[in-house]
Amino acid sequence: MTRSIVKSIAYAAALGLGLMAGPTFAADFSAVYVMSDNLGDMGFNDNAATGFARAEKEGVKTRLLQASPTDPQLWRQNLEAVSNSGEWSVIFTGPNMHDNLADVAPQHPDQKYVFFDDELKQPNVLSVKYAQNEGSYLAGALAAIAATDKKDFPLTSGDPKIAVVAGMDLPVIQDFILGFRQGAKTVVPDIDVQVIFIGNFNDAQKAYDLTKTAIQNGANVVFNVAGPAGLGILKGAADSKKYAIGVDSDQSGLHPDYVIASMIKQIGNSIYDSVKQIQDGKAEFGKLKVYGLANEGVGLIYNDKLVPADIKAKVDAAKAKVVSGEIKVDTAFK
Repeated sequence: MTRSIVKSIAYAAALGLGLMAGPTFAADFSAVYVMSDNLGDMGFNDNAATGFARAEKEGVKTRLLQASPTDPQLWRQNLEAVSNSGEWSVIFTGPNMHDNLADVAPQHPDQKYVFFDDELKQPNVLSVKYAQNEGSYLAGALAAIAATDKKDFPLTSGDPKIAVVAGMDLPVIQDFILGFRQGAKTVVPDIDVQVIFIGNFNDAQKAYDLTKTAIQNGANVVFNVAGPAGLGILKGAADSKKYAIGVDSDQSGLHPDYVIASMIKQIGNSIYDSVKQIQDGKAEFGKLKVYGLANEGVGLIYNDKLVPADIKAKVDAAKAKVVSGEIKVDTAFK
């Protein structure tokens, strides 16, 4: 068992993800994840790793190919190498890999691919996306409440000012921002929502500095939408003694006195589900599967230490309206 998978199993346990007894997969079933980044971000990549950890626990041969986020040539080489090997039942890849997969997948029509957090229309590719706008709607609602409720959130000034510090100005990031802004304005219509872009997803120091700037400009709550760089956002908020909302995984443990909640994508669960569907012959290749609030693909994990039950109830009521269709959340996608 690889060291990264051992770490992922421990991380899964920390997230409260059940690891079922196994094996339940065919003995020769295998899955590899070609990454454009490294593990250790306590967010997107580590969450993804939990899905492979669960599958490996049940008998799937797995491998996670990490790569420097500044070495796109290696990303392509890794994808070509595993595709040419014929060794893997399914190849997973994700963010930043669209052009690479668009070139490689048609060259290997008999190879199965899962492309998550993005979409590629190819007959041998199952695309998996997440309704981050829906989860961010809840994050926005909570941020607006926290910014203006000095009784329950004593670190706030009470001014209706919040911020998003994001990695890059991409459609998927705009989806976060639109949902967050809509959720906040549903609670406080005149709330000021700063949006600041770092320019990448790896510069934690720049993220830290921009977060400090946002707080100096009055933000009482900062939403982290920046991948590995987001660790700087959370630290910047904590050092400023202001609130933050994490992303992709439960990040409240990093700064438990300041991170009030985390907007999670259940990436690991979707990966595990995809592996099961492929082995069972139920995966719909050539199509897109979306995980949102209705199927628990995204959600808000509260820091119970900081968020009272009555505040949770208000946000959960907003969630129910989204799930029922009463509220349509704005999206950057058609």
